[in-house]
Amino acid sequence: MAEEPVKVGLISCAGEDLPEGTISRLAVRRVLEHLRPGQAVSICLPLFLAGNEGERDFARNFPTITIDGCDKRCAQWGTEKHSGPVSAAFVVSELLGDAAPLSGARSGRDLTEADLGAVERVAQRLAEALDAAAGTRTGDQPVVGEASAACGCAVGLPSGAIQVNGKTVEIAGLPLIFQQCREDGLAADSPDAPARLLEVVRIYHAIADGEAQAYAAALAEAYRTSLLADR
Repeated sequence: MAEEPVKVGLISCAGEDLPEGTISRLAVRRVLEHLRPGQAVSICLPLFLAGNEGERDFARNFPTITIDGCDKRCAQWGTEKHSGPVSAAFVVSELLGDAAPLSGARSGRDLTEADLGAVERVAQRLAEALDAAAGTRTGDQPVVGEASAACGCAVGLPSGAIQVNGKTVEIAGLPLIFQQCREDGLAADSPDAPARLLEVVRIYHAIADGEAQAYAAALAEAYRTSLLADR
C-alpha cells in the first residue's frame, strides 16, 4: 500500500492590527485550498500558544512552516519555544520587499489588486517551502491520517472584546484562548489567571508595558464572565 503524502503544518500570523497579518492568513488559505490541497494543515496559533497539546504535538513530529506579518516573528518564536525548530520561517514584509505597497486593508473583503498580488506571491513562496519540507520527513515520523485543511487562523479568527481603561479592545482568538484555558482547568479565581492570559495574548497583540496590568485585569474579568456564561 502506498504511503500517504506527508502533511506539513502551516502557522500564520494571528495579528489583526497590520495588513501583513491578513496577507499571511490569506496566503496560507490559498495554499491549503488551491496550490497544495491535501498536503498541509493549518495550525491555530492562539490555541498553540495557549497550550493545546494536539497543535504542539503536530509541530514536534511533522515539518512546520511559519509565516509572520512582521519582524516580531510571533509564530516562529512561539513554535520554536514550545515544539522545536521549524522547517522554514518567513516574514511577509521581507518577502514583499519593494513590491507595490499594500493598501493597509485588514479585511479580506477590502483588498486591492496590489494586496491580492501580494497574497499570491507569498502563497507561491509557501508552496515552494512546503514542497521542500515534505521531502525532509524522517524515518520515524508517523503518517498523518485525515486532518482538517484549515482552522480559525486560516479563515478568520473569532475575536473577543475586553474593556481596557474605558476603551473597547478586540483580541483576535480570545474565545479559543479562553476555551483552551478552561480545558486546562484554569479557575477564574486563580491568582495565576491574569498573568497566564496576559502572557498568551501579548505575544501577538501589542500591549505597552504601562498598560499590561490593566490588560491582565480586563482579560481575567472577561475570562471569569465567559466561565459563568458556560454554566
